[in-house]
Amino acid sequence: MRFKIAGHGLIMDFITVKKIASEAINPAKLIEQVVSQIKEHWNNKRFIDSVFCDVLFLLESIISSDQDVKTDYVHKVLDEVCLPLLGKIHPSFDSRVENLAALTSVSSLCGTCLLKAEESRAVELVDQCLGLLGSYSEDADWSSEEGGTMDIYGCVSVLQQTSKPSRNMVSPSIQSKLLRGYLSITRAVKCMKNNLLINMTLNCLLNIMNLSADGKLHRLTSVWELICEEFEAGSEKPYILLCGMSNHFFPVNNSNVVLDLKCKDAFWRMIEHGISKRTPSSRKQTMYLLKRITDICDTCGVSVRSENLFQWGSGSKVTTEIWEDYILLLETLEEKQVHIIKPVLPRLSKVIRATKTDQNGQGVLHTSWLTAVFRRMLMHESIYVVRWAANTILTLNLNLCPMLEQGQGKYFSGEFLLSIQEQRLFVRPEGAPAGTCPPCGEALTGFFRNCWEVLDNPLAKASFFKDIITTILSNTWSPVPLQFIFEALSKIPSTPILDAAALLDLKNGVSSSMRTWDGFTRGTVLCFCGKILINLINTETTLPLDFFSTLTIFSQQESLCRGTSLWKDVSDWLRIVTNGEQKHWTTTDIKTCIRDQITKNLAVKGCESGLDETDILLTVRMILLSLDADILALKPRSEPDTYCLTHCLQSLSSTINDFPSHPYMSVIKVERALQLMGGLMTELGETTDEVHQFIHNSLVLSFTSTVIFIQQRLTEGWKEISDLPSLNLCCDALSLVVGRSHDAQTSEAVVTLSKKCLQSLQTLEQLQDSAENQIRRLGASAVLGAITSRAANQKLVHRLLSLLQPSTSFIPSTFVKPSSENGISQKEWGVLASDFMTSQWKIVHFYLRNTQSVSCDTFVSMETCIDYLPVSSGEATVILFSCIKILLPLLIIEGRQDTVVQVLRITWTYLLERQGKGTSFWIYLEGYTDMAFQRALMTRPQDSPVTQKLMELSGELLEIGEEKSGVVNVLLKHLLSQCPLPMENFLSLVVQCCMFGPIYKKQDRLLMDVYSYVSSLGPRLAVNQLHPWQPKTLMVRVRLVEFLCQLSPQNPLHHSFANLLLSALLEKYQEVVQLSSGNIFINSLAHRQKNRLMQFAVVLEPFISQGDSEGVLLRLLEFLSLEMQPSVRLFQEWICTRLLARFLDLIPRLWPAFVTIREKSSSGLCSLLHVVAHVGPLQTAESQELFYDTALPKVLTLSMAHHFHIRIHAQAVLSLLWDQCKALGLKGVLSRHGIVSACFVLFDEDNNSTKNMRKILESYFLAVLDPHRDYSVETVFHTLPRLGLLNDDEWIPPHYFTMYPKDSFMPLMNPDPSLAKCEESAWHFRAQNETESEETGGDIQKKIMPWRLMNPDDEVMEELEYAKRRQRSDGLILVTSLIDKVPNLGGLCRTSEIFGVSEFVINKLRYVEDKMFQSLSVTAHKWVPIREVYETCLPEFLQQKKSQGYTLVGVEQTANSVPLNDFKFPVKTLLLLGNEKEGIPADLIGLLDVCVEIPQQGVIRSLNVHVSGAILVWEYRRQQMMAGKAE
Repeated sequence: MRFKIAGHGLIMDFITVKKIASEAINPAKLIEQVVSQIKEHWNNKRFIDSVFCDVLFLLESIISSDQDVKTDYVHKVLDEVCLPLLGKIHPSFDSRVENLAALTSVSSLCGTCLLKAEESRAVELVDQCLGLLGSYSEDADWSSEEGGTMDIYGCVSVLQQTSKPSRNMVSPSIQSKLLRGYLSITRAVKCMKNNLLINMTLNCLLNIMNLSADGKLHRLTSVWELICEEFEAGSEKPYILLCGMSNHFFPVNNSNVVLDLKCKDAFWRMIEHGISKRTPSSRKQTMYLLKRITDICDTCGVSVRSENLFQWGSGSKVTTEIWEDYILLLETLEEKQVHIIKPVLPRLSKVIRATKTDQNGQGVLHTSWLTAVFRRMLMHESIYVVRWAANTILTLNLNLCPMLEQGQGKYFSGEFLLSIQEQRLFVRPEGAPAGTCPPCGEALTGFFRNCWEVLDNPLAKASFFKDIITTILSNTWSPVPLQFIFEALSKIPSTPILDAAALLDLKNGVSSSMRTWDGFTRGTVLCFCGKILINLINTETTLPLDFFSTLTIFSQQESLCRGTSLWKDVSDWLRIVTNGEQKHWTTTDIKTCIRDQITKNLAVKGCESGLDETDILLTVRMILLSLDADILALKPRSEPDTYCLTHCLQSLSSTINDFPSHPYMSVIKVERALQLMGGLMTELGETTDEVHQFIHNSLVLSFTSTVIFIQQRLTEGWKEISDLPSLNLCCDALSLVVGRSHDAQTSEAVVTLSKKCLQSLQTLEQLQDSAENQIRRLGASAVLGAITSRAANQKLVHRLLSLLQPSTSFIPSTFVKPSSENGISQKEWGVLASDFMTSQWKIVHFYLRNTQSVSCDTFVSMETCIDYLPVSSGEATVILFSCIKILLPLLIIEGRQDTVVQVLRITWTYLLERQGKGTSFWIYLEGYTDMAFQRALMTRPQDSPVTQKLMELSGELLEIGEEKSGVVNVLLKHLLSQCPLPMENFLSLVVQCCMFGPIYKKQDRLLMDVYSYVSSLGPRLAVNQLHPWQPKTLMVRVRLVEFLCQLSPQNPLHHSFANLLLSALLEKYQEVVQLSSGNIFINSLAHRQKNRLMQFAVVLEPFISQGDSEGVLLRLLEFLSLEMQPSVRLFQEWICTRLLARFLDLIPRLWPAFVTIREKSSSGLCSLLHVVAHVGPLQTAESQELFYDTALPKVLTLSMAHHFHIRIHAQAVLSLLWDQCKALGLKGVLSRHGIVSACFVLFDEDNNSTKNMRKILESYFLAVLDPHRDYSVETVFHTLPRLGLLNDDEWIPPHYFTMYPKDSFMPLMNPDPSLAKCEESAWHFRAQNETESEETGGDIQKKIMPWRLMNPDDEVMEELEYAKRRQRSDGLILVTSLIDKVPNLGGLCRTSEIFGVSEFVINKLRYVEDKMFQSLSVTAHKWVPIREVYETCLPEFLQQKKSQGYTLVGVEQTANSVPLNDFKFPVKTLLLLGNEKEGIPADLIGLLDVCVEIPQQGVIRSLNVHVSGAILVWEYRRQQMMAGKAE
């Protein structure tokens, strides 16, 4: 670095100026010149560059080195440099590192000046700084950017420099000021937020602490109190402060301990929390403290006992080992690589055992330390570590590890529970079959039971599990963890935990958290929740109404339905509870509750609206569960006062039946009765038992009155928006009446009501000018729509059709928004219009469905349907699709195929626009496929535009199905049901379905595993009865297999279709092979597709006729030479074997294949050998001799082949054929081929071949699989994919085939379980003897870093030391000024930092900013002192270092160079590295003391300069370490 010295006109470097400063005749004049230069810098706003800092350092050196410097000059520097700069530098606003460096330099200069200034000036400045700090502690926002005002950083920095011990001696007056200001400085820390500022302040406090031993306890106590306050506030400061004051709190020799924190639980609690802090710096500081204290305890033989958390016995080796393992665990957890962490994890078991208590209740380790390490593990970046920790916690033996006894229950019920919310924790074990419970889920059940057993106090049990439920309900959960937590809770023994408030929380929490979940998951959780409810309810603190109210969160479609296991569990529990003498829970109490609830529901005083769904469900379930629990009888018993179901129903039916004769009866009361009636019928579901029949018969009596009531409501009119709930419930009641069997009187009332609706619609058609009339139109249309959508009685249907015939002028009709809106919002008008449209098209659909007209244009046209489609939504869209479905065949009849294509295109576009509409999309998709893929359209000729359009649509649906599971299932359902055989037009679609199925992502596979587990629980979970889960992608192939297995090989039509499909499958297979040329990895999509195609080919094998058999066989033999995957070849081998067994004339076609396949594929030849091994015994007795006479020589030849796999497979098959000949008694064959027997002796001499041959003979395909016996769906789709090493998501269990035909040509299950019991085996064998290696245990890839080498806060120290990085004395200086390649410089910088080089000299400092440099140096450039010395300045630099006593060593091959192994490095060594190409110039070699070369043995005579430098630096460091050891 260079700058100008005024008056000399010279540019001089730093070294020269410093030399002048030390030898100057007039240093005062030099001070003036430097001060002038400094002023020029800050006037140009250049006071934050590195040159400026060096100038300040130069000025400080001049003042400190001149013992006779005048006070005036010192004051001049203070007044003109230090104080102005301290007022200008404001790191509070500009915290760049350069700014901080400038502040450090100025403060250091200021401290030096204060030592030589008048004492009053020093006291004044210290007073000023302390005053500013006091203001800061009172107002944390105090700061100013105004010029002249000292920044808080400046205050602290000045005090730090002033109090430095290295300042020789602090004057008594300043010392007194600093000691009195200690507390105010301490209080200021509380308001500081920046770690750098805190560390600066901490250094200042340490300096002051060292000024005097008096009052040390008081000062340390004030710091400890601050630490405690900050810890309670959740700050990171306690760890910074504890590390900074560690020499006082925890002196290395444990002497002069004024305040012993080791005996305080409060301190150890901080350490435990620090272990699991989110910030790495706090964890590092905690580790530093823990290592330091345990090392002190161990080396000094200290005995420590805090109140509860920590104890250390003097000389206890066990304690030392436990803490070493504990610290090793924590330090290893800072790594991210699992291969480093994994070997250390088992050491936790030793730590866990150390928590076991003795008879006195004492253990080596308090369990809170376990909690700390568990916290750290559960927040680790690696899911492996998190999963391991979770399983370790869940499998703890809490009887031996007293965590609950020592107060860790809150952790388990709160923080730990929240830490297992990650779905990836609940993965199925590798290799476990589908349906296996994840270890974490299974362990949860054991953990909760373990907790229940350990907590012997009933109150403690209730409190613990109530905390768990509170944690669950007060947080948002993903489905999988919550499911397993609820399952675990459902299995703990019955415990009275849930009071009325908890039931309410459960009701609100569960219902709100699961709204967006899929039905199966929600049903699963609710099933477990139901078991929790009846298991943990406290009947002493709850009422029946609380219980039944909670049951309203359970959906009938997903969990709580009459006839399911959950319903039975609830009714059984209710029966048991009411049979006791529990207050409020007797049978009389329940009956009273039912009666009161019905009375309350029918009471209308002060009410103007119907019941909400929750009230209805509560009442209905209370009635039905009481019936099934034998609490409520159907009919009155002997006692006339006994309340029974008859009384309940009479309350409802009498209310409805009294309406016609009581014109002033409350309409609301009748509507509520109708709601309860509908609720009862809905909740009964599809059951047809005595209860169902009794309720139906009782309510039928009120059907006619119901219709009359609705007619009355229609007459009075639903006129306002507030009337819509009434309209909806009346329509629901009417649907219930019309859809069930009823008498003639009710039918007549329905017809009368329909007439009334049509009259109203016709009258109001012309009166659409008001909101009232529009709502009345909606009422009439909705009622008529309810009737027509449910009408099934033929007489009623015919009468309704006759009424509708003349209504074409006003049905369908539009719903026009009137000019006067009457306060109805736009959204409400949208709802009204949608409801009106839905009801109108219900009427139209009814008419179209029940008329047999050739053309329906007289009522509604296709154009009308298409016009209405864009404005439709929800149910209206589905009804429109149904109407279009009816009209499309009529267009075909009329020859309007182009119109059909146009309709399909328009409706398809509509469907695509609604892909993201959630569950409604599936309703639309079902309606669309039902409309488009109907028989009338699918039977058009192949060249028909309709057929072409359907193929185009099916292709797009398949493409959508790849991303949206379930789409292809809907398509296939309509294809198989509507398209008649032989399906020639849609064979390609069938083939696509045969090979359909994507590769699941990890997240999808996890969910599938969970769903499989839930499904494996069977009817024990009601959701499996109501909403059974099956993987949709697999179900595509399942339904296709079921369809194919319904065919008969004897049926000509079926036979024709099967052969067409088989041909298409083989063509597709060949296409996939061509597209996936090269290596196909196992379980890749191409592998799976080929496997699926061959599976269906096996299914269709019985349909192959003799005429087609030769062609199929030849194609399969060709495929054997192309296929690389053994699992696919196995199916091809199987088909070939069965064909050769059925058609003996194909045998001659087998032998030429040995030549053709051997030329192409060794694996194909092995497969051909397998076929030969199976075919022989299946031949007729007459043809067996010829077969074996031909086969044995061919196989014998191959048994001598050079190719290892061909040779051992041929030897295995030869042995098998020979044994078959013996078993079949073919003596002639045995005698003619005696050489085979001699060959076996030769084979036995090769142990490796014998061993591998035995493995092949024991493989399932040769040893177990029978081509005929094992021909079943189970074998093809489940057993062989498993044995073929395909992922389990390719296995299709037999129980998925729920609609499999009983009389199929292919059995569903194998009659023999032998094949299913086989284990997977390898397909390839080693050509050499296998060698087994055992893992070496004991050593691990981790070593504890000693605390003395740790820097608790690297980042802060980097900033603090930025301006202080100066040359270390008496060390190695590495000079790289001759090197110009940045990567080499970056690598050498890193090497220098690692091996402790004192100074790294570089040609240009700008290289350090290069990204390539930094990528190789990592962060080494931050820690090693770097100096810039230009190549041109090297001679001067080298001579200067030589004068300072350094030995100059060059790395170069010269005539006199010394081999490295013979050279001993002096301590003070300067190592000069040469240029990459030219080495060290000759003029510099002359300046060196010695040249050293690296001994070489290769041909190349040079090493990379980075490698050479690293070798030399390491050798220097090695020699110094060896010398140190010797000393």
